[in-house]
Amino acid sequence: MPDDSDYAIRIVVVDNDADGSAARVITEFGDGTPYPIESVVEPEPGIPFAREKSVELCWNDDALIFVDDDEIAPPGWLATLLNAWETSGADVVTGPVKGNLPPGAPAWNHYSDVHDSTGKHETGEELRKAYTNNTLVSRRVYHAVTPGFHPAFRYTGSSDLHFFLRVHRAGFRIVWCEEACIAEDVPASRTTLRWLVRRAFRSGSGDTISRLLIRPGAISYLLVLAYASARVVSAIGFALAGLLLGRKTHLLKAVRRLFSGVGSLAGIVGINHDEYRERHGLDGGRPLPGGLAGGEGPESARLADRGR
Repeated sequence: MPDDSDYAIRIVVVDNDADGSAARVITEFGDGTPYPIESVVEPEPGIPFAREKSVELCWNDDALIFVDDDEIAPPGWLATLLNAWETSGADVVTGPVKGNLPPGAPAWNHYSDVHDSTGKHETGEELRKAYTNNTLVSRRVYHAVTPGFHPAFRYTGSSDLHFFLRVHRAGFRIVWCEEACIAEDVPASRTTLRWLVRRAFRSGSGDTISRLLIRPGAISYLLVLAYASARVVSAIGFALAGLLLGRKTHLLKAVRRLFSGVGSLAGIVGINHDEYRERHGLDGGRPLPGGLAGGEGPESARLADRGR
């Protein structure tokens, strides 16, 4: 941050391991950092619980900025994000993530945008959704849209998509800031076509489940069915265009849209891919029940019946 900045910055780390395995790393990193670091353990495994803990810890701060644990923030990133928040007056500001591919990554990774969201939007463009990989959320948002992160997405991901869809539905403004770019180290396991297919399936299913949780009923089922069908049809179009024009980017989009559409259809009956199960162990793998209505304060994830 610039020397004349009047922001009070602090770093909050949520260690989603009951054994507190991140403590040593955090202690070593904390030596010499200009910002205070607060670290807590969230013993309940699952992304929604870790995200909800961060909201709880930052309940009285003006804003909370989410980043992932595999991301690298370049100099000036934080100041850029905060400046965009000030100048736009938006409730949520989100920026792109550019992946750093590992050596030997298959060629398709270099011309696909699957690991690079730069250039997809223009600065100031208003969006209908966001994710927690590079996003500032104003306090008024997480005070109003609570409970925040639904435990049904414990191992599948998409709890952030579900949250920001509700944020937009509540009337809050989400804007893009292209200049607030953050980097991400892409592991080799995420450079395979197998991973691409599974991620597309999971994203489509998570989108459907999110929308049905927000607005249950026959109309929502018809809408997600239409959306899923449109994805499959557009996949066929991209595949034909890719074959006729010889464009590999079109073929990759065809693969992603096809399996995203298939995932959207699967989500109608509650089928999803537990992408993050292996990171948290195999026990307790079924999604936890937990209503979104009636929650107060930052303890949203605690509404779930952990015994089930």
